[in-house]
Amino acid sequence: MSCFDTAEGFIRRHGISGFIRRFESPVETVEGASQVTGAAPSDIVKTIVVSYSDGFATIIVPGDRRVDLKKVSRVLGVERVRLAKPDEVRAATGFEVGGVSPLSECVRRNTKVVLDARVLAKDFVWCGGGDRYSLAYISVRSLVEALNPLVADVSSERV
Repeated sequence: MSCFDTAEGFIRRHGISGFIRRFESPVETVEGASQVTGAAPSDIVKTIVVSYSDGFATIIVPGDRRVDLKKVSRVLGVERVRLAKPDEVRAATGFEVGGVSPLSECVRRNTKVVLDARVLAKDFVWCGGGDRYSLAYISVRSLVEALNPLVADVSSERV
């Protein structure tokens, strides 16, 4: 299942409105992304890969919320999901943990994509740019058109 794609190439191929921004230091957390972009955590999305009986799912949630694994299980119609291990994330998406981007043919082909419904309230969001030194600023509408995700409530408040 190993795969490789670049977020930049995906943006270009799918005509996604947005751009990639590179940084000198790693940007691996919502807090770090918020600092370097000046964006609120709610304007940043996290891309989390989970494993379940049928394979992998890529879960996209607002940065000010957390993935709720029980909700994800219900949405996928399975008994249990777990966070994917780093080697599983790499094999399924082509990206390393800390730099996972939803902008990839690997994500589209190898995982079921689930977008938290709250993300639809935004016009543009920041997301992983494909490595620990990059972020992408993208149109949510373009993202939805390119990924055709399942849209559901899969997050809960961060505590």
